[in-house]
Amino acid sequence: MKLGLICGNDHRERILEKFEALGIEIYRQADVYVVQEGLQDGFLPCIVFHPDHLEDLTLLLQTVSSKASSTKIVGMKQEEFHVLPHADILYFEAQDAVVFCHTKNDVYRMKEKLFRLEERLPGEQFIKVSRSFIVHINTVEKIIPWFNRRLLLTFEGSKKEVEVSKNYVKSFKAFLGMR
Repeated sequence: MKLGLICGNDHRERILEKFEALGIEIYRQADVYVVQEGLQDGFLPCIVFHPDHLEDLTLLLQTVSSKASSTKIVGMKQEEFHVLPHADILYFEAQDAVVFCHTKNDVYRMKEKLFRLEERLPGEQFIKVSRSFIVHINTVEKIIPWFNRRLLLTFEGSKKEVEVSKNYVKSFKAFLGMR
């Protein structure tokens, strides 16, 4: 289940710290929103909280969380399972019926389909850039204008590159606030 957060800026950092401690990641497009009292219009379904009762919210989220929203992915390499923190992932690539997870130094085979990964990855960190690629935006070093209105992405500490297809360029630029 993806959770979103709608609250005033004066409470946001404190709430995000509590969420992080519980292992809860926040998504822009969520299944359920945690909403400060008075801001709930248009955010259904939602959990409404009052800023003076954040401990009650924390207790509620502890019961439903149990670290359900993990910051790790499990991939397979040489018939062994490896736990991969999101921070190590550069991108996911679908080739035929198999999905691969690329890190700076390794490639891991995934059991999940690309669309399933897209559903469970945090939307503020991972973005689909073509039918076959989901990129971890925090690891992108450069965005290079490319042929036929496409973009080429390079990654920190790696020689790997991924193209943003022209069908995804507009949403990619919007995601980053580019013109």
